[in-house]
Amino acid sequence: MPFWNEIVEVLRESIFAYAQACNGNLGAGILAVTFLLRTALLPLGIHAARAAIRRQQATAGATPGNATPSRLERFTGIAPMPAFVALYAAVREASAAGGRFLWIGSLARPDWLLAIAATILTVAASAAGSRIPAPQRSMMLAISAAVTLVVLSKMAAGVGLYWAMSSVFGALQGWAAQREVRR
Repeated sequence: MPFWNEIVEVLRESIFAYAQACNGNLGAGILAVTFLLRTALLPLGIHAARAAIRRQQATAGATPGNATPSRLERFTGIAPMPAFVALYAAVREASAAGGRFLWIGSLARPDWLLAIAATILTVAASAAGSRIPAPQRSMMLAISAAVTLVVLSKMAAGVGLYWAMSSVFGALQGWAAQREVRR
């Protein structure tokens, strides 16, 4: 998979380049590249979130007419996934270099406070993009919180930064899609 490795390498080198531009701060580099990639793919994410909301409404019979998402809308939900997986791989590799960021002593080691903050952001993103009824929604959010906290408590803090920034974008996508569907 030489092409895949090249994509991951470009993203990893981008993280280090942005870190260098931020006085050698690797955490800032991770956040910058995550922000830029998520911003570039934000329209696809909003489109996919809107399709998911339509699908939920069609299943629940909440909207009259044709609320079924098109083939293009279904595709946009999976189209950005390879980019996110490549960025995750790049962040994981770059995090091994360590370095301090805010209160975090080393981005190469797990950080509980960051894991908790990222968990809160993930739950907020899930809540923003979900139109599931209250009983199921509470269970889904609880499971999401538990899984996120366990996973991030074992992963490098650099991955936690990536996860937190991605959760912020997930919340923005969910909010924008719901706002657009209501119009």
